[in-house]
Amino acid sequence: MMKQDLKNQTIFSFALLCPIFLVFSLLLSRWYDGHQQDFANYWQAGHMILAGQNVYDSEEWVSVRLIERTAYHSEPTFQYPLPVAVLFSLLAWLPVQSAYILWMFLDQVAILISITILLNFSPARSGYLGLLAIAGIFLFRPVFFVLYSGQLVVFLLLLLTISIRLFRIHKWFWGGFALSFLALKPSIGFPIFLFSGLWLLFRKKWQGIWGMIAGGFVLLLIGMAVNYRWPIDYINIGEYSLSKYYGMHPTLWGVVGKLFKTDIAGIAVGLVCVAFVFAVATYLFWKNKSEIEAFSAFAIILPAGLLVSPYSWHYDQILLVVSIVFLLINISAKYGLGRAALFMFGILALAFATIAAAYPLGHDVLSFLNSLVIWIFSLYFVAKNN
Repeated sequence: MMKQDLKNQTIFSFALLCPIFLVFSLLLSRWYDGHQQDFANYWQAGHMILAGQNVYDSEEWVSVRLIERTAYHSEPTFQYPLPVAVLFSLLAWLPVQSAYILWMFLDQVAILISITILLNFSPARSGYLGLLAIAGIFLFRPVFFVLYSGQLVVFLLLLLTISIRLFRIHKWFWGGFALSFLALKPSIGFPIFLFSGLWLLFRKKWQGIWGMIAGGFVLLLIGMAVNYRWPIDYINIGEYSLSKYYGMHPTLWGVVGKLFKTDIAGIAVGLVCVAFVFAVATYLFWKNKSEIEAFSAFAIILPAGLLVSPYSWHYDQILLVVSIVFLLINISAKYGLGRAALFMFGILALAFATIAAAYPLGHDVLSFLNSLVIWIFSLYFVAKNN
């Protein structure tokens, strides 16, 4: 009966929220012009793919930007792997503003699907926990930003939750294959791959590692079908972005950059911090080996990956949704729904406190505390459960 009640609640949530998502997307489109949001970068890249142009050619990129009135605040070339442009070529058939509305709607649906997948890992949960998770996460600071700016990272969150689901049902190859699509944003994808690889290695699930490799190869071929030189072009522009924004990200590298700037001491301290995070994860995965299942593993992996990433913005912390749902489930099971609600309130308060501090400080590096706090809580519960 409980399973049927939760299923009915899920159906009711989608039936209620999807029309609200559509109305909200239409309202946001009246307040925000899609031409001026980050979404315009993706749309322009897809448009150039359809036109047979090179998204990594600075002259072509700027020329299209002037003609289409898009991506005015972007860098002089496309900043993502070429398969991202191929993906957005589907939306580029639509006018910018129409595509922007559709993408905002799909983003909200993707977040809801992700939360639902994660909540289903605890079939014995209270129905009120689902309401708390949905309401709390949609109030989480990075969510609103990714919605109106039209960021790609929500699509990665959905693929991530699908990957966790596949790992949970022992579809190791396909779980790794779905996970590989995080390479569409390498700055956060590759750290997550390293932590995931450690977990799979200690569990001796070689199929998962092969799935990640196969997925990466597919992405490589998708890009090479358009431009066989795209990996070289992307590496060249990636080095520029990394050096330009060093010390501005809400990561351990951002903290070190603010404390030590870019000197040798700062890099050394940064490497020590990153090594510590990897050492903690390695010890935990090694000690428990086959005992840490996928949901618990990724509750640790995602905040750790965001902490050690050399290039990550505060909106990438939407990936912390996985860890937040994991913690809500565990806190409510052990301490009650009231404590879970208190935890959710604390996470929301911390996220808004860091943005409040960002204005007087002139940077948003302190938002690394969101990832750090959630990582520590996740470590505690995973260690306690195993």
